[in-house]
Amino acid sequence: MKMKSKIVFVLFLISIALLNSGCIGEGLTADQIAEKMQEKQANIEDISATLHMTVSTEAGTQEMEYETLQKKPDKTKSVVISPEEMAGQVTVSNGEKMWIYYPDANKVTIMTMPEVFDDLEMDYSLIIGDILNETDVSLEGTEEIDGRDTFVLTLIPKENESLYGSDMKVWIDEGTWTPLKIEMGVDDTYHVIVEYRDFEVNTGISDDEFEFEIPEGAEVTEIDDFDDLLPVSMTLDEAQNLSDNEIITPSYLPEGYELSSVMFSNTSIVANIDESVTLMYSYDNNGIVITESFYNGEIDQNSIMLESETVSVNGNEADLYSMYGDSLMLQWEIENAMVTLSAPLDRDELILIAESME
Repeated sequence: MKMKSKIVFVLFLISIALLNSGCIGEGLTADQIAEKMQEKQANIEDISATLHMTVSTEAGTQEMEYETLQKKPDKTKSVVISPEEMAGQVTVSNGEKMWIYYPDANKVTIMTMPEVFDDLEMDYSLIIGDILNETDVSLEGTEEIDGRDTFVLTLIPKENESLYGSDMKVWIDEGTWTPLKIEMGVDDTYHVIVEYRDFEVNTGISDDEFEFEIPEGAEVTEIDDFDDLLPVSMTLDEAQNLSDNEIITPSYLPEGYELSSVMFSNTSIVANIDESVTLMYSYDNNGIVITESFYNGEIDQNSIMLESETVSVNGNEADLYSMYGDSLMLQWEIENAMVTLSAPLDRDELILIAESME
């Protein structure tokens, strides 16, 4: 959710910046655009929509859809519609508490929301200026999306290393200056479509929508401090003493690599993960990272949207992924743990490390 919010926020700023590009309306300064944006947002008290996301890669296509509600100043709610295995999952906050509900496991996590500092402000002018400097923008025309009039714009990064690293097409609602549809892709191998369907504003959403009634018989976990979710640095012995599971370490490592850090957590918002530990082995500015997530039930199958190669680790199937640069990632199961191993090493070396973890 946090990452999604950041992406949507950046796209929203992009939509505002586009209006300053000379494509739409009068030429406004970044300060004027920021002021106009704040004026538009000040008139919006609540928003409801069905968000539909489609991600296509060489490995296949994955779709996700959920209902989303927002009400000022700090109330949010989302209910997963699809995929089927996640349907019914609820995340809702009344501004003071957040509830996360997993219907399959009938588990609820309740978290106390952190305080929001009133003096926290963003420099919209600086962000908008960066966007304009790093992209070429053009107006393709207008189009009706779900009964609402939109501007259709394209945004192309000027440099390959730009923060906005892919071509983007955005449909901007004329009334609210909010993106209703976004398409982006990278080298014809990665394509994302985000659509806000049934988009409505100021419908008078009741505060009751942002409260959650605990289902009968549900297992409840309460987290009073967000810091409790953060992994803690400790020694391997300390982590093993705290863990209810056997932390598995490799008996083989390439020459020069030594254990440099251990991060342990026994609190998770994921319903069926009890603990997780991350081991970092370092040598000459390179790192081998091993993460073990221990489940109290069925292990969730990996949903990484990258093409993978199936390899054998001690006779068991494992997924091998090519990551950024020269790094590879290997993922497989050991008893009740999902193990992820990543490093800038060749596949044979990575498999040797994995097979030494018994």
